[in-house]
Amino acid sequence: MSLIKFRTLRIRKLLHIIKSKPVETSFVISLILATLLPLRCPTCRGYDYLNLKEIKDDLQMCLVTRRPPDFKLCPMLSPELAPFKHVNVKLNATFLKEMPEKLEIQSGGRWFPKHCSSWQRVAIIVPYRNREMHLKIFLQNMHPFLQAQKLDYGIFIIEQSDKHDFNRGKLLNIGYVEASKEPDFCCFIFHDVDLLPESPQHIYGCSEEPRHMCSALDIFRYVLPYPELFGGVTAFTKEQFTTVNGYSNEYFGWGAEDDDLYDRLNVKQLKVRRWAPEISRYKMLFHSKEVPNPDRFNLLKKGKQRIDTDGLSSLHYKILKTELLPLYTRILVDVKPE
Repeated sequence: MSLIKFRTLRIRKLLHIIKSKPVETSFVISLILATLLPLRCPTCRGYDYLNLKEIKDDLQMCLVTRRPPDFKLCPMLSPELAPFKHVNVKLNATFLKEMPEKLEIQSGGRWFPKHCSSWQRVAIIVPYRNREMHLKIFLQNMHPFLQAQKLDYGIFIIEQSDKHDFNRGKLLNIGYVEASKEPDFCCFIFHDVDLLPESPQHIYGCSEEPRHMCSALDIFRYVLPYPELFGGVTAFTKEQFTTVNGYSNEYFGWGAEDDDLYDRLNVKQLKVRRWAPEISRYKMLFHSKEVPNPDRFNLLKKGKQRIDTDGLSSLHYKILKTELLPLYTRILVDVKPE
């Protein structure tokens, strides 16, 4: 039998199966499409997002008062910003050492543009413990990234002492409170140390609604796994963050503090803002999985009942050390002092 005849018989047999079992065939085809299409096209998940042209109208302006009044305003979205850049995940120790002088970074990881006035002053708040290599790669990438956007910014590394299980949500609350003690910070970006943005056009500023910035992660093939995901990198104005009373302070160990925050947004009738997948692309640095909090689901079930009593309003911590280092402000804390 020739190859052509063999293929013809197989095609006829397949068509016969399709005609004789239409329900089963439709189910199989639907299952295949539902699995494969989202992996090729992030927009197929069906969540709302803003495209590049809509970003300017979404960004919130709060002029930095410490700039001279005759300064011109920096562009919100410079046409010089490329749509994509290669993320350097290899440490360049020489560049990292020379960065404060070359990039004119001020003590504590502060920087502002010299020839225009930034439209927001942004605090980058990073929860941290025992990720030294990740931190160095993060700083190596983020300072040039933020300066290209002509932002007035400061980087705060909130480091937890070794006494208790890691509490990401509480560290972010602490970072917000400590950064708020400085004048003019009006946008707060809560940022995991192992996530790096791939698009220079992804402006690090705050939106009309709380923004989920890393909705297209490389480990998920740049697809949002589920619409309720609200972790990794998020942006809040002061008003937005205080409205939800910040993060819960109760989640020690890995997991669920982001889901709790998402529930808080729903209760307070705040919507999640996302930008287009091609803008919101992030690369995650490799790390071993953390130990999950075994009580996280029980905490999450009762989370909505604790919104007004658990968070910024109940925050208790002890600062062990504050250092204004060349590339960042280090705040070492005990999250559960006796």
